[in-house]
Amino acid sequence: MSEEEKLRYTLYQCELCEDKFITDSKARHDMVWCKCGKTAVDDEEMYSRFLGKPKVLEQSNNKPTQNKEKDE
Repeated sequence: MSEEEKLRYTLYQCELCEDKFITDSKARHDMVWCKCGKTAVDDEEMYSRFLGKPKVLEQSNNKPTQNKEKDE
C-alpha cells in the first residue's frame, strides 16, 4: 500500500459556529481551525488532537468535495 492510499481525510464541523473544515493525516503539526477560532483539529496518522467541540461528519481515503459559500 502506497503513502497516497494511507492518506485519510476527515470532514469536521464546529458545534459552536457550524463551520465545516477538512483535515488530512499527512500534514504534520498542522492545526486546522474553524471560522470562530474556538475549535481546531490536528489529525495525524498516529494521533489526533482536538480543541473545542469538533464533530466528525465524514472520514475517507479520498478528499471530499466541499461547497463553500463566499462571504459577502
